[in-house]
Amino acid sequence: MKPAKILIIDDEPGMRWVLEKLLKEEGYSVVKAADGMEGINKLTSDISMILLDYKMPGISGLETLDRIMTKRPEMAVIFMTGHSSMPVALEALKKGARAYVTKPFHLSELKVTVKKALE
Repeated sequence: MKPAKILIIDDEPGMRWVLEKLLKEEGYSVVKAADGMEGINKLTSDISMILLDYKMPGISGLETLDRIMTKRPEMAVIFMTGHSSMPVALEALKKGARAYVTKPFHLSELKVTVKKALE
């Protein structure tokens, strides 16, 4: 069976690196994007899930989420924010995100969240 392909959309290179390392260790295939527009452009039919950051230059994570849900309403999206703002997290869930995590997060918790989102 082919591993799930996960798209990481985050403007922080260090965060993309950590997430890629963690996800590859778990057996997933990874694609990375540095902002919302790049992420939308990399959203191919073989992407199984997206880890999406909230605060990015250009279009925000919420706007990116809107555009993703327009193209792929079934897409599993985990919304990530360093701003532990419940209104933003709730807005992401209303727009279609399956879950959200607050940065900094425990890697073990993220593993469980990813697994559940893919089920």
